Amino acid sequence: MKFQEFLQEENGNFSSSRLVMYIIVIAGIVDWIHAVFTTADGVWRPEESTIMLILGAMGLKVGQKFAERKKLNQSNSNQSNPTE
Repeated sequence: MKFQEFLQEENGNFSSSRLVMYIIVIAGIVDWIHAVFTTADGVWRPEESTIMLILGAMGLKVGQKFAERKKLNQSNSNQSNPTE
């Protein structure tokens, strides 16, 4: 699978929100790895803001996907049942 495919939506368009989500998650992973190798006990103790940022980015993307699907379903039902 190509890297560009991770950034594309189902319709083939590139998604900037998906890019931002991946950047935030990768930054969290890098922070975790850095903490494991640089702390004395090797335990990651993230700040609350770091966890909230990661979960918020993923939650917003999930919410956006549901909103897009709902909008698409409404659009398809309006086209198949035109009112006079």
